[in-house]
Amino acid sequence: MRSMLQTAAGDERGSAIVEFALIAPVFLLLVLGGLDVCHTMYVRSVLTGQLQKASRDLSLEDAGSAGRQTAINAVVDAAIQQVAPGAQVVITPTSYRDYANVASPEEFSDGNHNGICDHKEAFVDANRNGSWDSDGGASGRGGAKDVVLLTAVVTYDHLPLAAMFANNSKVQLVAKTLLRNQPNDQQAEPASGVCS
Repeated sequence: MRSMLQTAAGDERGSAIVEFALIAPVFLLLVLGGLDVCHTMYVRSVLTGQLQKASRDLSLEDAGSAGRQTAINAVVDAAIQQVAPGAQVVITPTSYRDYANVASPEEFSDGNHNGICDHKEAFVDANRNGSWDSDGGASGRGGAKDVVLLTAVVTYDHLPLAAMFANNSKVQLVAKTLLRNQPNDQQAEPASGVCS
């Protein structure tokens, strides 16, 4: 009996498979996680590059037509589909009067110093919609000399095996870029209004 135990203790045949069984899952998890992270970085890089190209194309004088905007959006979508098939791409242009007003509230005279546009206080209606807004941007690409904030949101599935370990089966990437439209005309003046 004792000699059988000594023989078994000294026998190392098959130990490699046990070591592999312990290390392989961890190694595969690292490789698959790394591939998913690298894929996400690559999709973000393609998205950023395509969005910047789209913003340059949209700032041109002839880009105002709806057909031209749709064509530019289709180019961005096609580039994303090559690296993330089945991805959903949503591109939203928002225009502002200048760079200083991007994502800023419309200016108003705060007569009662409460930080709220109320009690018939006058405001500058930068987006010309007739009401005070906490973001003075107007939907769309704006007009001559306007600054356009182009926001793209891409949603796609994780790589197949990485999805098993992720909290969410979808990846959502957001990219933004700013560019001023060409000065092919006079910039529209903001309107004025009164807060209710």
